Amino acid sequence: MEWIRGLEQPKWLQHLDEGRRYGHMTTNLSECINSVLKGTRNLPVCAIVKSTYHRLNELFVLKGQQAQAQIASGQVFSQFLQKGILANREGIPQMLVTSYDRNTTIFTVDEIAVVGVQSQFRVNLQYRRCDCGFFQALHYPCAHALAACAYARLDWQQYVDLVYHVESVFRVYEREFQPMPDEKMWPPPEGQRLRPNPLLRRSMEGRPVSTMIRNEMDEVEPGPGKRCGLCRQPGHTKRSCPHVFAS
Repeated sequence: MEWIRGLEQPKWLQHLDEGRRYGHMTTNLSECINSVLKGTRNLPVCAIVKSTYHRLNELFVLKGQQAQAQIASGQVFSQFLQKGILANREGIPQMLVTSYDRNTTIFTVDEIAVVGVQSQFRVNLQYRRCDCGFFQALHYPCAHALAACAYARLDWQQYVDLVYHVESVFRVYEREFQPMPDEKMWPPPEGQRLRPNPLLRRSMEGRPVSTMIRNEMDEVEPGPGKRCGLCRQPGHTKRSCPHVFAS
């Protein structure tokens, strides 16, 4: 807890990030990179660099083609946003909306079906805020903001951040990688030539020692243990079953 308190809270508490992370927590990006480069961590350094280059090129080509096809088909928003909007629309029929200004920007939204918890939320469409916190944290209308837009007959799309547009997604993958020349065409290297120390090489025999820092989440609750295949009693195996000798 002392170590956590030493961190800046906006980096690991979503409700304090002031909407700067669009719902991403601290390790999301590193986990995405790790999934792309999975299987290359045990390779030599040169092989890791080459594999990283080729895998990122493959990713950029695939994602760029998908975004380009979506733009050509007239799609405006990313699939991630479309799924989020569909999920937020499900509870609108159980919401009661009340307008509080002539410009139809301030509302209260009551969730009729919810009992025993907070059921009334203030929505400000002008500042894109809602008491639930999702509107300002994710930068697209939450369920309460969608209900307010439906009540006032406003287009919810005007309250979606530009980052969710397909054109913004395409700009992420717009740059292209250039193919690397064959190694025979490389210029001669300059400087000191480095060679690996064979004494520092990891032994290939046996299971490698894990360097993962384990915590209480990695602990496994003890199970009932193995049982005998004949009498189904714990504490012994089929070979040493006392019931076999007794008979």
